[in-house]
Amino acid sequence: MKSWSKRELALAVLVIFAAPAVPYVIFRLLGDLLSLSLRTIPLIGTLPSLFLYACIAALVTGVPFFLWSRRGRRVWPWILVLAVCLGLFVLWGMNLNLMADITGYYNTEATAFRLIYLIVCYIGMLLGVALAAAVAWVLHKINY
Repeated sequence: MKSWSKRELALAVLVIFAAPAVPYVIFRLLGDLLSLSLRTIPLIGTLPSLFLYACIAALVTGVPFFLWSRRGRRVWPWILVLAVCLGLFVLWGMNLNLMADITGYYNTEATAFRLIYLIVCYIGMLLGVALAAAVAWVLHKINY
């Protein structure tokens, strides 16, 4: 396995930070476009929206990590980091009052929705990177 260059590490961190923002921006643009054309027809409910958030986050992280995995970079440490972050978000959501005391932001309902959004995005990111690593590994085994 090859080691990560500084450029690839910087791009990987950028991908990890951009992955939760991309579904948010896409849904905001989609909502603005739908509000201009179809004012009264609700097209997407809550559960399909959360599924789409996870799928978009999985795509955003899965594609670059698949390419890096095909180049021989180790992706499993990134999977571990994403799993730890996901676990921390879940634990953070269990005690919103503690978080409010730390941050000084006492709107627990808004905080809970933001944490749900992050948890869904990180589940998608984790699945995207894990699936990318698995597919790259299978393709590597097929080539030999």
